[in-house]
Formats: sequence, C-alpha cells, structure tokens
Amino acid sequence: MASVAKKGMHLNKMLDVLASRAGLLSVAALLFGMSLATALYLQNVVDQIDADQAHFKDAQIRNGYVAISDINRLVFVAQNAAQSDEMTPELAADFANAADILWVRTDNFATVRDRGAYYASGDESIAALSWIVDIADQALAEGFPDRRKLVTDLLDAGEVARVNLVMFLDELRRAGDLVLDQQLSIVRKQQLLMLFALTGLTSIGIIALSLLRREVLGRRAREEAEQRVEFLAFFDPLTELPNRVQFQDRLDEMLTSRSSTALLFIDLDEFKIVNDTYGHAAGDLVLQRIASIISGHAAPHRGVASRLSGDEFALALPIGDLDKLLGICEAILSEVRMPLEYEDQRLELSVSIGLAVSSQLQIEEVTTGEGLSRVTDFALYASKRNGRNRVTVYDHALEAQFRERRAMLDELPEAILSGKIEAYLQPKVYLEDGSTFGFEALARWPRDGRVVSPVEFISLAEESGQVVDIDRHILRRATQVIQDWNELHGTDFSVSVNLSAINLGSRRIVEWVEQALWASELPPRNLTLEITETTELREWGPASEIIRDLRNLGCKIAIDDFGSGYSSLAYLLSMQADELKIDKSLMDKVETSQEARMLLASVTEIARNLDLNVTAEGIETQQQNLIARQIGVAQGQGYLFGKPLPPADALGATLTDELAMESVAIKSAAR
Repeated sequence: MASVAKKGMHLNKMLDVLASRAGLLSVAALLFGMSLATALYLQNVVDQIDADQAHFKDAQIRNGYVAISDINRLVFVAQNAAQSDEMTPELAADFANAADILWVRTDNFATVRDRGAYYASGDESIAALSWIVDIADQALAEGFPDRRKLVTDLLDAGEVARVNLVMFLDELRRAGDLVLDQQLSIVRKQQLLMLFALTGLTSIGIIALSLLRREVLGRRAREEAEQRVEFLAFFDPLTELPNRVQFQDRLDEMLTSRSSTALLFIDLDEFKIVNDTYGHAAGDLVLQRIASIISGHAAPHRGVASRLSGDEFALALPIGDLDKLLGICEAILSEVRMPLEYEDQRLELSVSIGLAVSSQLQIEEVTTGEGLSRVTDFALYASKRNGRNRVTVYDHALEAQFRERRAMLDELPEAILSGKIEAYLQPKVYLEDGSTFGFEALARWPRDGRVVSPVEFISLAEESGQVVDIDRHILRRATQVIQDWNELHGTDFSVSVNLSAINLGSRRIVEWVEQALWASELPPRNLTLEITETTELREWGPASEIIRDLRNLGCKIAIDDFGSGYSSLAYLLSMQADELKIDKSLMDKVETSQEARMLLASVTEIARNLDLNVTAEGIETQQQNLIARQIGVAQGQGYLFGKPLPPADALGATLTDELAMESVAIKSAAR
C-alpha cells in the first residue's frame, strides 16, 4: 500500500510539472522534435517511391490508350470516304487532323520511352505508329487516289500497332506492380519502428493535451462562472440593466446622499397581447427597446435604470424639479409610442408611468427605497386604472388614497374571516315582460358607514391572493340564500357567482362548488359561474379542464363582461359556455351609436348560433331596454330593474313585483 501511495505521489508530482508552463513547453518541444523526425523519415520514403515510379507515370499508359483511339478515328474517317467513294473537304480535314494528332502522340510516346522505359514491345509499338503516320501522310500528299486500299493499309498497320501497344502497356503494368511490391516490402520493414514512434507520440500527446485541457478549460470555466454569477446577481440578462437587487441598493444610496430623489415606475401596457400575438421573440425585442429608451434618460442625469420584473421597469433620478421630471416622463411616453417594426409588422406600444419625488412627500415611508417604491407603485396603479399611456404623480390626493388603500388591505383578512364581506344580489330579468328569473351575487363590504365597491377592494384581494377566500365565501352564502328562499316561497330562482382567474389555476374550486351545492341543496342547474372575459389565463389547458369538470357537476358557465377585453370567437368556442353577458360599456353606447347597435346585433346573432343565452348588463334606461329587445336580447340586468341589494331586500322586491303584476292582471280581467 505504501508503495502504491508513493507511486501515486510521484505521478502527481510529474503531472504537476507537466501542467506547468515549463512542462507544457517541454512536451511541446519533444512532440515537435519527434514529429519532425518522423516527417523526415516519411519524406525519404516518399522520395524513394517517387523515384521508383518515375518510369511508370500514367502518361505512358494514357498515351497508349489514347493512341489506339486516334488510330480508330483515322480508320473511321477513311472508311467513311471509301463508303461514299468521295473524300470531301470536311473528311479530308478530319483525316489530316487525326494524322497530326497521332504523329504528336507517337513523338511524345517515343520521348517518354527514351527516358528509361526500354522494352522491345515499346519499340515495335512506336514503329507501328510511325508506319500508320507514313500511310496517312502519303495519302494526304497524293490526294487519296485509292481510298479502299487506304482503308486496308490502315487496318493492317493499326492491328499491328494495337497488338504491340497492348503488349507494351501490359508490361508496364507488370513492372509497376513489381515496383509496388518492392515498396510495400520497404514500408513493412519500417512499420514496427513507425508503430513505436507513433504510439509514443500519441501517449505523450494525450497526456499533454489532457493536462492542458484540464488546466485551460478549468480556469476558463471558473472565470466564466464567476463572471456569470456576478452578472446575474446584479443585472437582468435580457436587457443588461441592473436588476431589482442592485437597483434597490443604488436607490437607497441616492436617498441617503441626495437631497431629492425621483423614482419612476414604468409598466408596459398590454404586454401579454404582444407575446400572444407575435411570440416571445417579439416580446424580448420590445423589452430591449423599452430598456434602451429608459437607460437613455438615465445616463445624462447620472440616474439608474432597472428592469424590476417581466414588463416593469424603474428609473431613479437625482432630480427634484417636478416640471423637469414630467418632461422626461412625456419624452419616454412619446418615444415608446413610436411604432416598432418587427417582421413587416408595426407594433404599437405604450407605457404607464408612476412618479414620486422624495423631497415633495412628508410620509415616513419615503425615507427608504422600499417605502418610495411602495408609493410610486401606487401612482403607477393609478395611471393604469385611469386609462394607461399616461403619467401619474404621487401627490397629497394620492397619498390619502394610498393610506386608505393600505388600511383596507390591513382590514381585509379580518373582514373575510368574520363575514363582513356580504353577498348582495342584483336581479336578472326576462326583457320581454321584466320578470325576474335569477340573481347575480356581488361582493360588497360595509365599512366605516359606507358600502365599499368591489372596484376598490377586489383588486386588493387579487394582489394579496385573498380573492379566492372572497369567492368561496360569496359562493357558499349566495347558494344558501337562494335555496332557502326557493324552498320557503316555492320559487325556482337561479344565482350567478363570479370566479376570479386565480380559481381557474387550481382544482380546489371544483371541490368548493361541489361542497356549496351539497351544503345548500341548491340544484346545480340553478348555479351559474361567471368567468370574466378580461381574465388573463397563463395556462388555458388546465383551466379548460376545470371548466369542463364544473359543467359536469351540472352548473352553467357564463362569459362575463364580453366586449371589454380579449374578445374573440376562439374564446367563445374554447369556453364552452352557456351564457354570454354583454358588458355595460357596450350598452352605454347603443342609444347614440349605430356601430354599437350593429355590434350588439352581431354578437347576439353569433351567440344564438352557438346556442348561448345572451344577457345585456348595465341596462339603465327604457331606451336601452327597448333597443336590446328589438335586437333580440332575451335577458337583461341593470339599475333599470334593480340595484345590488342585501339578499332580504333584493328577494323581497320580487314579492312586491308579483303582487303588482297580480293586481294589474285582476284589473285587466275586471275590464
């Protein structure tokens, strides 16, 4: 064992020496010397082979076979003249040309022979060729007096020449084989020496190259890995901008060392549409362009730009002048709006910007990068909420909203847990007679003496992930309330419940719906699950399976707010819905816009062909009601028929409506 260890130590030392620069140079010199010696030896062998084969160049063999072809050509011309009994000028020219070529071939053949290839058959071949040339020259000189005799003479001489040429060429081949055998013997004698030399060279080369490869590639890999890790730790690989980690550090430094720091959050509008329509390559190009624009405004002011996440960027500037900052924001908006060419397509882009300046804010949060980021993000949210493609400055008005929003976010978990989030009901009616057939359950939050609209708190719940709990609470409450009313009054009202897109990412929603139906005993046919048409689904495959399972429970599926987002026929087909709800934004325009009425009619016709029930949302006037009925919309919902109310009030109103309808019927009968 000690001997083996000692040998291993010696081997490691040797490898260490070879891996050094001096070792590599030594190995390289040794390989070069051995290669040079081998090359010189092989060159000597090659020179000997060249000397032995000098007399057997393929020129002789080639000349022999070509000469036979020339003889055949000469005879062929003479035969044509004999058969036609006329030597035309064209035939005479061909004959003379063939004779000249054969003469040149004979002369070259004799010259090659005289250089060392002395064979009797070679002399006889040259003599026969010369005989044919003489016959041809004589015929040319005499003007071809006897063409038949010419053919006979040429055939006789040609046969002699062919026989001798074949014999001569065969002797040359045999001589060449003999030379090759001799050369092969020489090569075999040197084979063992060459084998040892090449084996040594190969072994040394493998060792040297392995050591060199291990050393060079190992060092290069370490350097590249270190550079890559360092880059990824502080930069975004796509845009090469500082990432969130480095940006936050730089922002904290600016807040500490500068009297005023401005922070811009820049979010690309509708970026998902770009990816879905043109592909991720186009999306990457868009992100790189936005990064270039933003970094172009950072450098002149010694600011720092960053890509924070997918399509969200940030720009920190040591500037306190609000007018100057607004000018920079407008410049960014303008530059982004310039069309981007991509594969013969013009991409129309826009961004939303949130702006906050540390020196103009009094709240404590802005003393840190995290705090300033929080209020800037709220300004960005306001820009997107107010129509996008704009800049919003975080000021005192937004500060009040921000504080209110934070308070709501803090209270939301307890409100959900304690049941303070209530399920209000809004009636859904048949437009033909205004009778109520069901209700939509809408989340409302009574807080501080007012009812908070879902517009205010649902987005908070989505951001915090608590919207799932709200949906589950409303689902259980609405199904129970409707079923209790139906059992008490013998009615058969249905109820619609909204589902957030987050629910379609998990199969838990199927279990929750099944549990709500079991607990309330509401027939599944009386439950409609509304999926907002503006919902952005990352994975449509799993979502479609969840929708299929919900339908298998017996529930109905409705596409809510159709016309306000990603409207498409493909969406209608893939959803396999039962009901299509026209968004209020379209109904608001039907009284004044012919285009809106045409669009409503088209959507209604398409829905009818797909066997979908159509419900018009947001009907607030009798004129809207009349237009919807004339177009063929069967169902409606809106303030004209009833606002969202607590369940007791909303359901109680149906009793009043029934009494009123009975009274009208009695009076009509009396008349």
